[in-house]
Amino acid sequence: MGYSKHRKLNAILITLFAVFAGLYFGASFLEPFAFAAFLATLVVPFTNWLEQKGAGRMVSSLIGTFVVFVVVSGFAVMLSFQLSRFLEDIPEMQEAAVDLLEKVQDYFYGVTGISPSKQTELLRERSDQITGAVQEYLTTFVSNTAFASLKFLLVIIYLFLFLLSRDKFAEVVLMYAPGEEQDKAKKTLDESTKVAYHYLWGRIKVMLALAAMYIITFWAFGTPYAVLLTMFGAIITIIPYIGPLLSGVLPVCLMLVFTDDFNTVLLFAGVVLVVQLIESYVLEPVIIGSEIRLSPLAVIVAVIIGGQVWGMAGMILFVPLLAIFKIISDNVESLHPIGYLLGNKESKENKNGPGIWKKVKHFFQARTSHNSH
Repeated sequence: MGYSKHRKLNAILITLFAVFAGLYFGASFLEPFAFAAFLATLVVPFTNWLEQKGAGRMVSSLIGTFVVFVVVSGFAVMLSFQLSRFLEDIPEMQEAAVDLLEKVQDYFYGVTGISPSKQTELLRERSDQITGAVQEYLTTFVSNTAFASLKFLLVIIYLFLFLLSRDKFAEVVLMYAPGEEQDKAKKTLDESTKVAYHYLWGRIKVMLALAAMYIITFWAFGTPYAVLLTMFGAIITIIPYIGPLLSGVLPVCLMLVFTDDFNTVLLFAGVVLVVQLIESYVLEPVIIGSEIRLSPLAVIVAVIIGGQVWGMAGMILFVPLLAIFKIISDNVESLHPIGYLLGNKESKENKNGPGIWKKVKHFFQARTSHNSH
């Protein structure tokens, strides 16, 4: 019995290692493939509507793919235009940053006793390293942008093929289910498609609402580069938990550089914080709701592991992928404990308490009981 348990544990560990190794080494293929699959769930309702109006499968797939291409390309062009204006104004920002640095030096002189000239000397010793790091970052950014453009073309190609052959993909999945499991397999497939659709469409609506709040806030305070900051802030929030934090840091830093009144900066930071709280605790629960049905811990782990495996793309994609895996776990009896562990529902006996430890305990108890049988 003990030998059987060890074999099963070893099989699980080997499987996990193989899965993550495949995800890591196959990232160049799997990233655009996964993006296209999720985008297809978003576009399918539109293509179905076109087909109901008389369009053929080929025409509806072409139109759906073209709409995605135009929207994403238009957004990218607009973002590039705003970014080019930002880069042109870097000398002006440097002058403002120098003024801010002088104020900071005076403050540190009062606190540490190190004279401004000594502070400047210490900064100059590090200036070459800082300049080299910035140049390296810009070079990497340009190369990554070119690589991202190539990946985007792959996503468009995969998206068209997904839309064109979407019925065939569903039929292939159902072929692997035994006859008595066909209904359950179809239900699992439908739920997985719905959770991907609702997650992506919900994210888009949250981003649009957040962009509206950001642009109003930035214009009210006269924040420089308001459009660029709004676009950046809306995009980055697609990464759960980490995105909203990053979206507020850059605007506050720019206000700190360009605004002399520190009280205004504090007020601005407070308003940005309120906007982020509204996004996290009002918009997401209302618009996205409980569609992904994952616990906060599961979402954070998915973001971290996704970042390690696929970088930024993984931080975006691994949350809906884990949500789909949870649906599969809920519909496969042997995986029920994992689905329960990943879920956001507490046990009836501890609805008001933090039930994560009970989930972990229940998982291992269920696994032990299953192995003993």
